[in-house]
Amino acid sequence: MFGYVKTYTPDLRVRENEYYRAVYCGLCRAQGKCTGQCSRFTLSYDITFLSLVRMAASNTDVSFKRGRCIAHPIKKRAYAVRNPELEFCAYASALLVYGKCRDDISDERGTKKLKAKLARPFASHMRKKSVKKYADLDKTVTEGLKKLADTEQKKLPSVDIPADCFGEILANICAYGYEGSKRQILYDIGRHIGRWVYIADAIDDCEQDLEKGRFNPFVCLYGGRAPTEQERANVADTLRLELSRAELAFDLLEYGEKHDIRGIIENIIYVGMPRTADKLAKVACECDADKKSKKKDKKTGKV
Repeated sequence: MFGYVKTYTPDLRVRENEYYRAVYCGLCRAQGKCTGQCSRFTLSYDITFLSLVRMAASNTDVSFKRGRCIAHPIKKRAYAVRNPELEFCAYASALLVYGKCRDDISDERGTKKLKAKLARPFASHMRKKSVKKYADLDKTVTEGLKKLADTEQKKLPSVDIPADCFGEILANICAYGYEGSKRQILYDIGRHIGRWVYIADAIDDCEQDLEKGRFNPFVCLYGGRAPTEQERANVADTLRLELSRAELAFDLLEYGEKHDIRGIIENIIYVGMPRTADKLAKVACECDADKKSKKKDKKTGKV
């Protein structure tokens, strides 16, 4: 849904990269089969990561085939054959997409709201298929998203409170169907990754939300203004701290013979996500610098 939880490809081994791409393609095919072909357009890196985590936790036997698809009609590509975890993640993704679509209709304006309205019938169809399989999970996600929406409407000067709401949603999805210590491990992973994603998305959209008058927890926190360069750097530190808490849970996962999955997950949490956090701060700094430069040029009359 967001696309922040992804690998840093240059640091992946060749076989790990091929494995990751195959799982990504396998999830795409699972979405098409489980929730309809249109749902394949909602494929995301975040749900791919969720698939990898759950396959590692369940010690799922992953097998691969080669084939063509609409996106790659000429050359055959490796893809992971559908398994229970890929199917579950396909259904879970549909529930999140429907919730996001509904929120966009309620909160957005203009083109983005129109797109959400046009997409709603397809998202509703995806959700119906998911409800038939996981009605209890749909109830949990719906209640969680409502709690998040109610929290955001209060416009509290806090990022932590709404981030915790989203973290709880992802925690329940990540740990669904597990019991005992394994459930607790997956719950902790989902909670901290969910909080990380919410904070990353909020700081990434901060200036755009401020400009368009949309809700953003950072705008509320800083009294109706965008965060400064130093404040954005502090957010990057917060993201790294949140990730370090997730790492404690990841260290308890038993990968067994899933060496490739372990390598991919470690690449994401130790390299990919920290680089994303740094990039969010760096991009903001560059934007602030450009604005200052333009203001200075206007004052001096330079072009």
